[in-house]
Amino acid sequence: MKIYTPFLVTYYVVFVTQLLLGQDTLQINFGPNYHMSDDEGHSFMKLIDNHNNAFKYDGTDYSFTYPQNFSVNDTAIAFNYFTGWENAFIKNTTAFLFGNYKSRSPIVYVDYNHNLDFSDDGLPLKFEEEKGLTLYLENSNIPTAKFSVKLFYPDLNEEQKEQIKTFIKPLGPEAKGNNIVPIEFWLADKRKNCKITNTLINNNPLKIGLYDYNCNGLFDDIEKDRIMIGDNGKSTISKRLQKGAITYTNNTLISIMGITYEVIEIETSGKYIKIVKSKKIYHKPIGIGDNISDLKIELVSGEIITIKDLIKENSFLLLDFWGSWCKGCTQQLPELKNLARTSRNMEVIGINYGDDPNEIERYLVKHDIKWKNGKASEAIIKKLRVDGFPNYLLIDQDGNILIMDGTIEEIRHQL
Repeated sequence: MKIYTPFLVTYYVVFVTQLLLGQDTLQINFGPNYHMSDDEGHSFMKLIDNHNNAFKYDGTDYSFTYPQNFSVNDTAIAFNYFTGWENAFIKNTTAFLFGNYKSRSPIVYVDYNHNLDFSDDGLPLKFEEEKGLTLYLENSNIPTAKFSVKLFYPDLNEEQKEQIKTFIKPLGPEAKGNNIVPIEFWLADKRKNCKITNTLINNNPLKIGLYDYNCNGLFDDIEKDRIMIGDNGKSTISKRLQKGAITYTNNTLISIMGITYEVIEIETSGKYIKIVKSKKIYHKPIGIGDNISDLKIELVSGEIITIKDLIKENSFLLLDFWGSWCKGCTQQLPELKNLARTSRNMEVIGINYGDDPNEIERYLVKHDIKWKNGKASEAIIKKLRVDGFPNYLLIDQDGNILIMDGTIEEIRHQL
């Protein structure tokens, strides 16, 4: 890995930026490294105890081939999401074979060619408990395009373990019909599917990135992948739409320091992005500080009301976007109820997405939810740029957005 001094990095960026800006076109280059966005959480790889080469996936029986001379004490198989390999034996899934997993320093075979045969994938990777393991999966059509994942052991207390076992262990196509090993041996995985760099535009610092939304190693999928733009001079950058990310389209416009640019190219494997100054009208997406008091919401009862109608005098309004299918929504519900109960100056309205009226009613009764609930139309989801659940928006007494895609703790602190 090459190491550059700050002086050399600054000189290179300024030179390229000034050269290309003279032509009203700017190419922003990304290095070879893959990154996580700052708001990236992690998921879990449930290990399946495996004493033979058979397992079930989504109710179907499968078998795999062991590597040659495979001699270990404890064997487990696990799976991770990856969409970049055509004709994979199990669609959108990469298989992993772990040897000596109880040691917490296992050897790891990756089914790179997705044929459930670990004898043709080369040497295993060595997992170090303290450092974890970062690996790269190639796109089947463009080998230079890669999807990177970091595996590590999460630091969990007993309460967190119980929560995870309750909400995660019974779920997923890999769980049913298999013998899942104890949670102490599960691995956490973080997707490193971002390209991020710091640059200068008009002598102003900017953090910019690309986000491989659909996890295939490509960064230029129309209507899926995203462009991330950080706050001027700040270190944070997010893949979430409500925090500054923009979906890549055929005519994507971005605003940088008040200047409108049109995106004319994203190199497929994420090497660079090209933008050009544009005279097209840039429409700023809804964000912090914007007023949505006239936004209409249909309640479960069928009544149509506005945000203005829901705001009580001297009170904040919290919009809780949820679904009965969203396990995180259920998991965070006790904390949300506690916030609603202890906050005298805040009202809550739930906005359901994806459930029919009967499902909504059953959920509200089962979980004893007393606050009003509405239904989220596709227009509302698009307008407010909701791209994850649960999703919390805090509105002030005048209908202005204070927090988008916030955590319970952020909202409590604001109140």
